[in-house]
Amino acid sequence: MYHSLTVAKGRFDYIDITKALGMLTIIWGHIAVGKSVTFAYSFHIPLFFFLSGMVFVKGKYPTFGSFVKRRIQTLIVPYIIYSFITWAVWAAFSYATHAKVASYWMPLCETFIAQGSEGYLVHNVPLWFVSCLFVVELAYYWIAKLPNVWNVVACMVMAIVGYVIVNDCSFFDFTTLPWSIEVAMSAILFYSSGHLLVKNVGHQQITHMIDSKKTGSTLLFLCLLVLAYLGAITNGKVSMGHAILRNPFLFYPTAYLGVGAMLLFSLLLAQSKLNEKKWMGGVKWFGQNSFIPMVIHNPIKGFVVVAVSSCLGVQVKEAKQDFLMSVIAFATTLLVTVVLMYIIVKVKAQLKKKHEYSNI
Repeated sequence: MYHSLTVAKGRFDYIDITKALGMLTIIWGHIAVGKSVTFAYSFHIPLFFFLSGMVFVKGKYPTFGSFVKRRIQTLIVPYIIYSFITWAVWAAFSYATHAKVASYWMPLCETFIAQGSEGYLVHNVPLWFVSCLFVVELAYYWIAKLPNVWNVVACMVMAIVGYVIVNDCSFFDFTTLPWSIEVAMSAILFYSSGHLLVKNVGHQQITHMIDSKKTGSTLLFLCLLVLAYLGAITNGKVSMGHAILRNPFLFYPTAYLGVGAMLLFSLLLAQSKLNEKKWMGGVKWFGQNSFIPMVIHNPIKGFVVVAVSSCLGVQVKEAKQDFLMSVIAFATTLLVTVVLMYIIVKVKAQLKKKHEYSNI
């Protein structure tokens, strides 16, 4: 048996692998077009909310204040830092290329609105996820106290209300709520599902179930994958960041099918001989540090797509619609992202080391 549980620092191989694969679908979804993107969008953001719920441990934070403080340190402070850095790069590039920009300063100010819809955060749109996750976690801290049934009911009610205010209320545009509150209402159900899965089953039992029935798990993975694809194509392209779910009776089942398929594949991979390969260490490292590519890949993608289209002598729109060009742009974006990730991780480690040394 090749355990997917990593003892060091309480990490779980299958979760790190799932984060890595999920991050790849996000990057691909922001580069290409077509059915593969429709499929990726159907589950990739729900997957990250689900995974965040899986690692939520309320017992680590005896008070709400301690929880908020920790989440500000791990989410909001990095969010502001990365927003400022990517805004500076975007502003400099736009100025140097004489791009038509309505305002150089407004996107930076929109950092504090933290909304992914209606043209906000033009310098780095995926940042909306960070602030939205912050809202989800603060709300769920209180919901986590409820019995399982009422936990699910509370999250379902929030999801229903979130959908209704976005789609059926004409007196106000709820897609412009600060900190993507309307998206948080739709996403909290995925977060709750991840948390309740681990709370009631546990990581050890999850991995044992898959390891003891690998053939059945493989067949189930294939079934979930096919059903998720069919559901995605039927519902059409969705976007949680823009609160576009289309048919919620298709969106949620399809998202859960996709999440289940990704988790099953990662569990099977983590418990196979492949998990001993050296390159799998790189995959898990990518997953462990998935926050970084989440917040830097989109600006990189913008530069890469322009560069690829220029080198090939085609329009950006044409390049994105060509599968081979999309693959080239994806591979280049991923390479640059990994290089910058490595540098950022090294710098953060050095800063942490200096901070610890200064406190001795």
